[in-house]
Amino acid sequence: MQVLLRGDWRQRLRLISGLILFAFATTHFLNHALALFDLQAMYEVQQWRWIVTRSWPGTIILAAALVTHIVLALDKLSDRATLRLPAWEFIQLALGLAIPFLLLPHIVNTRFARDIFGVNDTYLYELARLWPDSAVLQSTLLLLVWIHGCMGIHFWLRLYAPYRKFQPLLLLIAIAIPIAALGGFMVGGRAVAQMIADPKTFDEVKQLSHWPSPDNADRLAAMRLIVRLVFAAMLTAALGLLVWPAIQRRYWPHFIINYVGAGSANCTFGPTLLEISRMNGIPHASVCGGRARCSTCRVRVEEGIDAVPPATFPEAVTLASIGAPQNVRLACQVRPRGPMTVTRLLRPSTASPADVDEAERGSEGIEKPLAAFVLDLRDFTRLSQKKMPHDIVFMLNEVFAAAGSAIAVHDGWIDKFIGDGLLAVFGEKHGIEIGCRQALRAARDIDLALDHINAKMEAEFGRPLRVGIGIEAGPLLMGRIGYGPNVDMTVIGSAVNVASRLEAVAKEKGAQVVISHEVARLAGWTPAPELLSKVDIRGVSEPLEIVAIPRGRDLPASLLASIEDVDERVVGRAAF
Repeated sequence: MQVLLRGDWRQRLRLISGLILFAFATTHFLNHALALFDLQAMYEVQQWRWIVTRSWPGTIILAAALVTHIVLALDKLSDRATLRLPAWEFIQLALGLAIPFLLLPHIVNTRFARDIFGVNDTYLYELARLWPDSAVLQSTLLLLVWIHGCMGIHFWLRLYAPYRKFQPLLLLIAIAIPIAALGGFMVGGRAVAQMIADPKTFDEVKQLSHWPSPDNADRLAAMRLIVRLVFAAMLTAALGLLVWPAIQRRYWPHFIINYVGAGSANCTFGPTLLEISRMNGIPHASVCGGRARCSTCRVRVEEGIDAVPPATFPEAVTLASIGAPQNVRLACQVRPRGPMTVTRLLRPSTASPADVDEAERGSEGIEKPLAAFVLDLRDFTRLSQKKMPHDIVFMLNEVFAAAGSAIAVHDGWIDKFIGDGLLAVFGEKHGIEIGCRQALRAARDIDLALDHINAKMEAEFGRPLRVGIGIEAGPLLMGRIGYGPNVDMTVIGSAVNVASRLEAVAKEKGAQVVISHEVARLAGWTPAPELLSKVDIRGVSEPLEIVAIPRGRDLPASLLASIEDVDERVVGRAAF
């Protein structure tokens, strides 16, 4: 199932109702913004919007969306076992609870006033009534609604990779709309305030808008108080449903949840495993906020699988998407019934959509053709013998920063740092052919970056810093490997071992880069014969044909073509 559609029926209904309300708010705020240009345009667009929103179908849909969203939000609040939440989730919750206290009275002043007392609640009426006495309160409502809605949409869509490509543009739009709306409200409010400063004009405005009589104004005030009290009662009931089980749990049977590598927690039946972690201060990854949309909170049940109820439909869908075994469950969905021992399968610091992408790819291990890239700093022992520890750390960080930047630019990722060296992988995103080309381009960029580093550090260390690089291509196993909290996505396979041996061969041959001939072939490069040779590689049955390159900058210009150019050539070959 598509990641955006995961979740139970309540989550989907809350999402749909929220999107309807956000669409209404967006058009409403854009309508506000028109006052920056022309009050008449502001009024005319409002009439067009009313054709939809004030129609019976529109009214029913909006009213149902508002009631549904509020009720389901309170239901979710009452179902929580703890309010120890990530900052973003707590802020969104607090904003959502504050909005009805300001929004419901606003609805009374507009739609209720129109339907019950015949008020013509156009912008002229609203601006005359709100500016300037209620300007701050109304502006606060606008910002609360917008921020709450944007947060909800962001934390829903951020699991969707295409959204992240347009995120900077959407952020700009999300900032511009409320600024424009507030600006329009201010300009329109001042214009109307100047207009009604004349008592005769104000009387005309009251007649045109059917301004509420004093008795009707008192009734509207009573309605505003009633809707606030009703929501306050609903909120109190939800909080009561949150607090009462917490009191009851003090007297229920308790049991122990053991976290491998993170201690234990004393708990009782009711909270989810994710809530148990939060209640006991045990770090636990959760990108989607406990909605079963991602798998970052998943755990492996080492002992006590019988204490875990069967997976619900949303949990089963998410676990199936990553091919999880039977003893792997989502902590946000599991409500333990007895003692358990679990291992958190992702680092507790996992907090970004990229982590979700990584978590859900190759979760249980997949084999994929990739390019392994091993880099090692030459003469490190000799360089470090007469230097202070902080100098050595500074030097390594300079080299790793340059190498890491070159690797990242060319869509590689660093698998691990090994002392004064590193292992990187290319081709996971674009395939093995482009991956080999990108690995060679990264080697060239690292060579050029060393010039800048040596210009700063050669005088201090007495000799230029040099690196050796080995690159091999072949099938590698990708999977999350480790123990307890130290579980990371990594690669293993023959290509890694061969790349490490080729880096050693580079030192023997006095070259900076040594690659297998297979890497050159996949990259679309035919090396000059003088660069070719065969060497015996431990672990490889036959001599391996290699290409020894004196410097990364010596690689041919044909390897520097963009990925788009390479893609076009690949497509062209496929067409024939």
